[in-house]
Amino acid sequence: MSKLADYSKFDNLDSDSEDENDNTTSSNTATKAISATSSNHKPAAPPPPTIQGITKKHPTISDRYIFTYNNQTIYEWEQSLDEVTIYISAPISKLPKHNTASYINVNISTNRLQVGLKSQPNGEYFLNETTFGKVKVNESSWYLDEEGIITIILCKVFRGETWEGVLCGHTATTDANGGIHETTDPITKQSMQRTLMLERFQEENPGFDFRDATFNGEVPDPRKFMGGVGYNN
Repeated sequence: MSKLADYSKFDNLDSDSEDENDNTTSSNTATKAISATSSNHKPAAPPPPTIQGITKKHPTISDRYIFTYNNQTIYEWEQSLDEVTIYISAPISKLPKHNTASYINVNISTNRLQVGLKSQPNGEYFLNETTFGKVKVNESSWYLDEEGIITIILCKVFRGETWEGVLCGHTATTDANGGIHETTDPITKQSMQRTLMLERFQEENPGFDFRDATFNGEVPDPRKFMGGVGYNN
C-alpha cells in the first residue's frame, strides 16, 4: 500500500529548480560530514511516520467530503452508484493564461490516479496514489473550469461499491512498525452507504421520494443488498 504523497507540491511550483539542486548538493555535503564524524555510532531508528490526513463532511454541501492533510484542504469529493467525482483547486496564478488546461497532467488508470503539472521536473505529481476501487478508464474523464477547479470523474468498475476514500492512504493510521492501514470511521462509512442506498432505492422505485428515508440499525451494503444492485456493464 502506498504512503501518502507529498501534498505540499502545489505550494512550491514557482521555486527555482537550480536553487533546489544547489540546496541538495549542500545537504549532501553536510550529510557526508556528519557521517564521517559519527561513523562509530549507529543512527537511531526513525520514528514511525505521522499521518495527518483527515476526511470530514463538507459543512454546506450534502454528501460531499473534504480531505485535508496537515490542516490543508487537498481536494473535495463525492460519489454515486456509478462514479466518484473529485474537485481540486489548481494553481491558476502559476500557469500561463492561454490554454491553461494543457499544462495540467492527469493520468487515470485502472487502479491509480496521478495529478500534476507538465512543467514539473522528473514527472513529479501532486497526487500519485492507488485508487480505492477499480476504475473504468475509457469512461472516466477530467476538465478544468473557469474558476480553476480540476474536476476528475472516475467511473467505478463495480457499480454500487462504497468507496470509503478516493485513494489508498486517504485516511490512515500507523502501527508500531510504521505500517500504514486505511481506516474510515464507522459513522462516516454509514453516511456514505446511506447516500448510495437512497440513490439505489430511488432508481429502482422512481415513483417514490426517498430523500428523508431512514434506516433502522446498520445501513446495508448498496452493492449486495437484496440480490445486488443492477448493473450497466
